Amino acid sequence: MTNREVAASLRDVSFRYMESEEQLRHIDFTLYRGECVVLTGPSGSGKSTLMRLLNGLIPHFYEGVLEGEVELFGRSAASLESWAFSQLTGSVFQDSRSQFFNAVVQDEIAFSGENTGMPPESIRERIRELADEGSLEDLLAADVRLLSGGEKQKVAFAAARLTMPGLLVLDEPSANLDLAAAAGLSRLLSELKQKGHTLLLAEHRLYELLPIADRIVYMENGSISSVWTPRELLALSREKREQLSLRSPIFETSGEVQSSSMRSERERLRASGISVKIPGFRSRTAFEDVSFTLRQGEIVALSGPNGAGKSTLAKLLCGLLRERSGFVSLSGQPLSASRRLGRISFVMQDSDCQLFADSVLGELMLTREKETEAPARAEQLLRELGLWELRDRHPAALSGGQKQRLAFAAGMMGQPDVLILDEPTSGLDGRSMRSVVRLLRNLAASGTAVLVITHDHELMLEACDRLLLLGDGRLRQDIQVGSVAFAEALIALREPAG
Repeated sequence: MTNREVAASLRDVSFRYMESEEQLRHIDFTLYRGECVVLTGPSGSGKSTLMRLLNGLIPHFYEGVLEGEVELFGRSAASLESWAFSQLTGSVFQDSRSQFFNAVVQDEIAFSGENTGMPPESIRERIRELADEGSLEDLLAADVRLLSGGEKQKVAFAAARLTMPGLLVLDEPSANLDLAAAAGLSRLLSELKQKGHTLLLAEHRLYELLPIADRIVYMENGSISSVWTPRELLALSREKREQLSLRSPIFETSGEVQSSSMRSERERLRASGISVKIPGFRSRTAFEDVSFTLRQGEIVALSGPNGAGKSTLAKLLCGLLRERSGFVSLSGQPLSASRRLGRISFVMQDSDCQLFADSVLGELMLTREKETEAPARAEQLLRELGLWELRDRHPAALSGGQKQRLAFAAGMMGQPDVLILDEPTSGLDGRSMRSVVRLLRNLAASGTAVLVITHDHELMLEACDRLLLLGDGRLRQDIQVGSVAFAEALIALREPAG
């Protein structure tokens, strides 16, 4: 391999952000042209920071102290102007929303080409190609802000590829994708690799990437501690994977289902024939005639394709949107949207939208300063989710996975009767995902009904009782987790649309 052409290299690189502890420690790393390398490891281990060295965000956006040498396609990164990185590297951020500059999808995809002087007809042709590959044709005229998390991820990936850069740096690219889109991303990445593109990805969900990965680089505490081939990773025992905070490297549709043991027949929430339409968006009903119940102590998964209306349904249930027809009741009492506000706790997919305080601990104590039991409950939650040592840090300084855990903890502080979580394990490593599972079980044992919007089949298997499948504007299936029908549904969800 030493005779292969180098795409990027880091030699004895250390980095710390301003007024923070060191994030990278003496990194030696070489990425070869045409190679696919996957970075994995616990949240906060330095994966995103390493990637920022290769797309120019460090030092042109994130300031700090950098030591060592970084080279990109034979050129010193220190000698490159900020705009030059975009011609060498295409990037998809962990929070794709943060990289958007335009309101309309096709304008966002075209943006990098316009900035580099790409001919207009070439830009239009590339947009057509990328829209076809990513199934974005129906979204080109849509408002970026109104897309689902998975749809935003697809747009960001298309925009990163418009100018055909030699290196693609992708931070958790499948985190918000449905199962079919994640499988489609893997196929597309395989095609790009065959065409000679160099791929560097940070991921916790590895099962779709093992067929195309050359190496899996494991990071912890700002250092590279292990490097595996896919075969070597698969040979690790379950105990070893859990010790390393790794997710399962294979797609499992069955296992030891750990449903909530305190489930009762007492109804907490009922949705009866509800429908909603988003004004001015795609000129169609988001969903209609949806009916289901959540019982006391029950954990229910809600899944389906990106854009199916899952997050919209959550907003309706908690009162942020008003139903066009049907009704929602809590403990047998029908309530209007305005009366549901504050009665149902909702943790959104975009955790930044729900973080307001100037410290991690302050986020959990917000509006609860006079509650005598709140400090102990906050400490317990933060310890369980591995955030106690970060209690004085500003939420904006956390990694994406850490922010996700903090938003989850904040949602649990109120000990609600009904808790809705939108992709709570997106961007979480194996240890953090299992912590979420334990907390959900404990919450269910106290009588709370939990609705979890998720594409994470590991979370479904380890925590949930039932799976509700939303698609084509309707509730398609209500399935017992762990059943044959559940396994068949997961397999079907991975199949290409249409």
